[in-house]
This record gives sequence, structure tokens and C-alpha cells, in this order.
Amino acid sequence: MATMFPCPNCGGQLRFSAEKQQMKCVSCGELTDVDSYKPDDSVGMDSVNTKIYQCPNCAGEIQLIDNDGMEFCPFCGTQATMQEHFSDEGVPKFILPFQINKKQAREKYRKLTEKILFAPDGLGDDENIDKLVGMYVPYHLYEYSINDEIIYKGETTRSTADYYITDYANVDVKVDVDSLKVPYDASQTLDDCIAAKLEPFPMDKLKSFNPNYLAGFFVENSTVDNDLYKDESLDKALSHLMTEVQQRSHGYTPSQGALYDVQTKLTNDLRYDETSGAYLPMYFLTTRYNDRVAYSMVNGASGNSYIDMPIEKRKMFSFAIKFSGALFLLILFASFILDFSFKVKELCSYGALISSIIGYVGAVLANKTYRADNHLDDKGYFVSLENVKEQSKKKKVKIKSQKSMSLNGTLSLALFVLIALSIFVGVMQDAGQFISILPVVLYPASFVLVIMSLFAVKKGNKKVMLLGLIGWVYSVGIRVINPPNDIYYYGALIIAFIIILISVNAIIDEYNRFATHPSPQFLKKGGRLENARD
Repeated sequence: MATMFPCPNCGGQLRFSAEKQQMKCVSCGELTDVDSYKPDDSVGMDSVNTKIYQCPNCAGEIQLIDNDGMEFCPFCGTQATMQEHFSDEGVPKFILPFQINKKQAREKYRKLTEKILFAPDGLGDDENIDKLVGMYVPYHLYEYSINDEIIYKGETTRSTADYYITDYANVDVKVDVDSLKVPYDASQTLDDCIAAKLEPFPMDKLKSFNPNYLAGFFVENSTVDNDLYKDESLDKALSHLMTEVQQRSHGYTPSQGALYDVQTKLTNDLRYDETSGAYLPMYFLTTRYNDRVAYSMVNGASGNSYIDMPIEKRKMFSFAIKFSGALFLLILFASFILDFSFKVKELCSYGALISSIIGYVGAVLANKTYRADNHLDDKGYFVSLENVKEQSKKKKVKIKSQKSMSLNGTLSLALFVLIALSIFVGVMQDAGQFISILPVVLYPASFVLVIMSLFAVKKGNKKVMLLGLIGWVYSVGIRVINPPNDIYYYGALIIAFIIILISVNAIIDEYNRFATHPSPQFLKKGGRLENARD
């Protein structure tokens, strides 16, 4: 097969080497300078005539730059023949060349998976890692500039053995930035939440587009309109400039009143210049889990990594059985040493607490999964602002560019403090009294969790939450009925334990849905990086 990048020495295939930052021949090993090399006529500075492969399953498209073809789809993981068609694509204004090679990316991925508990088998196998694809992903760079002088009253606090001392000073900071480039992915296939976790990119290594950097890699074409993230880019630019101001202020941060004034001045003086297209490097791996997919990515310039990781049930239950056995023996040993025992009636409070925790965590996971599966935190999936507004109205929710926290931090912290205080008080008493006062705290704590779960689930699947609530109602109900004989308590607690086991199994299923993605279906329209070139 004729190559688009023939070696000037032997005619073999040249590929860009991230390690050498030059083009390297796969046949003779000859190194060639990127800027001085001229490829064949199908590759130009304004367009690249090449082949586009489209997946028949998800409609995902990938551009092959002097590669041998695709045996699987990098987006949905389907082992299917990619449909081939010709393309004459425009090119972006910038490109960030790969800074780490595939071997380094493989090692980062392998080390990342080795640290994860209960990970499915086979993640570190060569057969799986070989599917790691080096790909240039399209991005929009929103460019801003500012030449300003920020003056404010700053303060810094230090402590001595006896006092806290606050110093005040008039701070004068020069903010002079010719071109602040704020990146947002222009890809419908790359979830905004994942893209945010792969940042930052070393923008100082950004170069004017040169097709020679593409040699040996895959390229995804842009599909997202270049005005989609303009508002978010302004917020990110202001946040970056605020950080710059504080870093140059020698530790003097703006007082509360001055902070607003600084932010207002930066907002008024910051200039939006243009939106440019760019190709940024990623290593991309897709693994199928039943009818869903898991993504693993490595930033090809910085090495920052992201991985979806479902739980292997067999490993988790095996660990849980061993841990529970060890904990039981520890408590049994402690009961002899400290001379305490559990009353069967008090065990109901533990059942209520565990069930309410399951219900709350299940509700949060279900809501997160619903948002992820419906792309409610991924504006790029909807391609344009018009589609975002239409889908927001249709689904009656606000579609954002990044995922927000679903947990209610204040209530969660209050609950944690409540339980921690009860344990502290118990430790101050003898062990028997400690055990007896716990239900007084655990029942109210479990009730708070039940209420929180009802609000947290929103439009998510309610299966796990309902199982948790059933366990909670059953545990509380036993205590309220107060059977006259302990044998009834033991029978009821066994049933409650079975409900909890079923709930734990369900919560793992829900987590595995949250930790993966539905097999994608893309609508390829809109965008195009060449529209953002000038």
C-alpha cells in the first residue's frame, strides 16, 4: 500500500515519534524533521484527502491518517468492519503533538488498573491494552486577551504561639496576557465530564497545524458548533486570571469586598478575540461490558488519565465474606475483653441504618446514572445551542457542560458529625453503655438518610432506593411491634439480612451502570473545525 508519508531515505512509512518529536521511518529508522518534510499531494496545509471509517453500529466516525484500517470501533467497541468512504476534510489552526508514546500510555493504563479494587479480570492483558488507540481529538480554543492593572486591598494571616496576626497591604498586580486559549472539546463522542478530568493540556507546546504530526495516528472530525461553550470559556478564563492575580500578590488575597471589585474589573476588561480549531492528543480504549461500554483515556501530552471501572461482583463478595468473618471474630473477642454484649432488640437499629445508607447511595447513583445516560452534563453531545435548548425544554432539566456534585454536602457532613459525636460519647462511657445508647442516635440518623434519598433520586431508577426503604421499614417495624420472644426477633433479623444482601447486589448493579455508558448512537452533523480556523 502506498504511503502518504514516504521516507526520503528508503520510501518506507514515516510516523511521528512522540519520543523524538520527529518523523521516524518504520523500516529504516531514519529521523526526519517535521517542519521541513513535504508529504505526498493528498496531504496539504489546508486539507487532508483521506479515508473516513464509520461504525455501522453507533455511526461514530474516525479519520485514518496513513493507517492500515480498523478492525473494531474505538467508540462502542464493536468488532465490526468499519464502513469506508472518501473525505476531503478541512484542517484546524493549531495542533498539539503527542508528547508521550504508546508504550508510556500503556504503562500508565496498566498501573492505573492495578490500583483498583474489585476490577474485572483481563484489563491488564496485552489483548485488551493493544486496543489503545492514539487519536487526535478536535477542540475549540476560545482565545482571550487582557492588558490590565489590578489594584486592591489585600490581607494575609499568620499565627504565632499565642495570636493570629492579619497584615494588610495595597496590592498592585499587572495582568498582561496576549493570548489565553481556553480549550473545550469539539467532539460529540467525548463526554464533557471526561474531558474536564483529562485537563490541563500544556498549551505552551501548541503549534501551528502541520499535517506531518498526524502521521501514524487516527483523527476524529469535529461535530460541535464553535459557539457552544463560549459562556463556559469566559468563566474558565476569569477563574484562570483570578488565580494568576493571587499567585502574583505575594500571599495577599483580596478581602471580601475587594474580591468582587477584582472580578468585576477582570470581566469588564477581558477581551474575546476569536475561536480557533485545534487537534489535541489522546490515547483511547473502549471495553464492552454486556450492553454497555467503559472508556479509558490518557492525555497524550500530559499523561493525565481517566478510567471507567465497574465492579467484579465475585471479587467484592469474596472480600466482603472474609472481612465480615474477621470483623465478627474481632467483636466477639472485644466482647469478652470489655464485657459487653449486643441485645437482639438493639440490632434493629443497625439494620435500619445499613438499609437507609443503601437507599441513599442507591438514590444518588441512580440520579447520576440517569444524568449521564441522557447526556445532561454533556452539552457537546447535542452539537449546537439550539439543540441544547430544545432538549432542556423537552426533558425539563438544565443541560450543563460539566457534572455537578449530586451529594448534599451539608446534610452528609451533619449526619457524619452526628454519628461521630455519638461514638465519642460512647467511648467516654463503659462499653456496655456505649452499645445501649447507639440506637438513640442510629434511628434518627437512618430517618434523615431516608428523607435525603427521596430527594436525591429525582428521575433516576428507584429500584435500589426502594429496596433500601423496604429494609429500613422492616427493621424499624420490628422494633415498634416489639415481639414478646427473642426468637421472633432473630427470625425477623434474618429476613432483614436477606433483604440487605439483595439490596447490596442491586446497588452493585446500579454502580456498574453508573461506571459505564450506554452503547453510543451519534448524530454526525454541525461543527467542523475548519469553520473555526480563522
